Amino acid sequence: MSKSFRCSVPQIQKIRAQLVEQLKCLDQQCELRVQLLQDLQDFFRKKAEIEMDYSRNLEKLAERFLAKTRSTKDQQFKKDQNVLSPVNCWNLLLNQVKRESRDHTTLSDIYLNNIIPRFVQVSEDSGRLFKKVTEC
Repeated sequence: MSKSFRCSVPQIQKIRAQLVEQLKCLDQQCELRVQLLQDLQDFFRKKAEIEMDYSRNLEKLAERFLAKTRSTKDQQFKKDQNVLSPVNCWNLLLNQVKRESRDHTTLSDIYLNNIIPRFVQVSEDSGRLFKKVTEC
């Protein structure tokens, strides 16, 4: 025994109005999500630029002082000096700055080549899902 479900015209109109309202809410959520993803892309693009600039500046700083220490007479006696000599500490510091520069370059590359494209993909996926929902 199956009962058929019948709706009156006012009930159908009420349901239709609810669906339209829900669709508007979904549209707003989708727009907000896309805007947030765009803001995140812009943020990480700028952050990648800053990281790259910082990396270049660190590299220049290290190179400037490494060139200076290479030309000094202290460099000639480097092998003869104690491991904890000021010259050796200075060279360790400059090499650390160069490593830090490479780390910031890597971080910039990760932002540009991994994180930002993922946000683009999520944004496109959200748009496709919204289209599918509105087509139904």
